[in-house]
Amino acid sequence: MHALHCRAPSFRYSCIRDRVNGRSACRCVTALVTKGSSLPSTFKRLVSKKPGLKFRDVATVEEFPMVLPGKGEVLVRFHWAGVNGGCETFRARREHAFATSSPDDVVLLGAEGAGEVVAVGPGARLQVGDAVAVNGAAAFAEYAIAAERMCTRVPDVCPEAAVLAVSGMTAAVALQGTAQIQPGEVVVVTAAAGGTGHIAVQLALRSGCRVVAVCGGERKAAALSALGAHLVIDHTQQDVGAALRAAFPGGVGVVYEGVGGALADTLVRHLAPGGRLLQVGYIAGYPHAQGYPAPHHPAAATSGGQVQELYGTRLTIPTCAELFWEGRVVELPGSRRIIGQVWPKDAKAILRCRRLLYEMHAKGELQVWVDRTHTFSGLESAADALDYMLQGSHVGKVVVQIPSPS
Repeated sequence: MHALHCRAPSFRYSCIRDRVNGRSACRCVTALVTKGSSLPSTFKRLVSKKPGLKFRDVATVEEFPMVLPGKGEVLVRFHWAGVNGGCETFRARREHAFATSSPDDVVLLGAEGAGEVVAVGPGARLQVGDAVAVNGAAAFAEYAIAAERMCTRVPDVCPEAAVLAVSGMTAAVALQGTAQIQPGEVVVVTAAAGGTGHIAVQLALRSGCRVVAVCGGERKAAALSALGAHLVIDHTQQDVGAALRAAFPGGVGVVYEGVGGALADTLVRHLAPGGRLLQVGYIAGYPHAQGYPAPHHPAAATSGGQVQELYGTRLTIPTCAELFWEGRVVELPGSRRIIGQVWPKDAKAILRCRRLLYEMHAKGELQVWVDRTHTFSGLESAADALDYMLQGSHVGKVVVQIPSPS
């Protein structure tokens, strides 16, 4: 059990008013909170009050009244927040899934993190003091409400837990749930030294696959070789297409692809019959790589969206953005596929993937990399952390530590 889970709880009744976006809705809840301690009356979180070209332009630290969880919810005191370059950039710009009905809406920032449960709502099975990894909460905050179903109990509140919440789970559901990788298949992982890539490498190795790790730079290549990848391709020094043709002339079975652009165009041409390309991101086409064009500007559409000759057939391939945000699936000759929605619809499949991932971590069978080159502490450092992540020199996941409220 988590070390902080040692204090008996007591019940607190609270009337809460939600002042976000001008709405004042009184909701009364009975929440279980830590006995012998009290929650502060206010807390700080990172928000965007207007859309902008980049995260740094709009992210501000604001103080909010404390809230308590409702039915099936928990209140988490966040210690670590993961940095997701795509989600936070597009959330700040109000694009794609983060479009809002009004530019005046207040948007809560952050998507993944790790912390301690400090209050539980009615019906919740988690307990006060539990350490949890959280997906889907506004984690750039001292405290945040999270749906219990989006929380996973972990042994300790640590930065590694924040890596598993989204980056780790994306790799697990994509490879195990959607692609259903098989022993002996060749699996190519791009951005392989990044937050999700290094997890994908290990899951494919565990499944008995032959793993090709594509990365940029000697330091990343060395780390991936040590991790056990069968072939490491440093795209700053090697031609990826030529290296794949030489090693696997018959093509590869699965591509876990998060870069987009020219690399995605190359890899889609190297699928073996029955091969699957999983589009889990497209960082080469994110706004920072395009000079931060205005939201919805055509320059944001990179790779695809044009007629291409693939496997003897002329096809119109959607842009990486269309594949990813619209969850498209493109059927190619030879039963090949490009898959833009990597999360299975089967909830039980997602739970199986989650159990596998977290059990591997708990047993010490999974290395979880947190970038140690730069450290970021405090909500005010989130913009620096995001810029650092987007420039691409990190190894592992970039995280922000959230100190105890003063």
